[in-house]
Amino acid sequence: MEKAELKPYHFNEGSLQIPAEWKDISIIVLSASSNDQSGISFTVSRDLIPWGMEFTAFAEREITSLSRQLKDYREHSREPGELAGRSTVTSEFSWTSPQGTIHQLMTILELAPGVLVLTATVPGEMTPELKVRLTQLIQSFTLRENTTVV
Repeated sequence: MEKAELKPYHFNEGSLQIPAEWKDISIIVLSASSNDQSGISFTVSRDLIPWGMEFTAFAEREITSLSRQLKDYREHSREPGELAGRSTVTSEFSWTSPQGTIHQLMTILELAPGVLVLTATVPGEMTPELKVRLTQLIQSFTLRENTTVV
């Protein structure tokens, strides 16, 4: 049997040597402090841009897909931008879950050939003050050197 080529996979607590063809599809979920009952959470997920597709077309496809999947989806804003020297598309939207209204602020960050999706989630309405704080959280992202999403 042929030995597989390995590559390091780094995460907060350490690293593993994984087969080179494996891809990271993990999701990081962070929540407000343990004594906070607000239900606010923040996720970081990864995806790959299909070969031959431009980043903006990928972001449009993902947002359109969400709009079709989420009940009572309503987009409040969408704008292109930049974060860590990379292109972004940020969408603010709300929808109805079985638990009630969910308000989200999602930034899709280009890390060709992949993307990071940074999403702040608030049960109920997102106040202007909370939106500022969550936007600051997203804007605090810094890219590690030599990082790509694959």
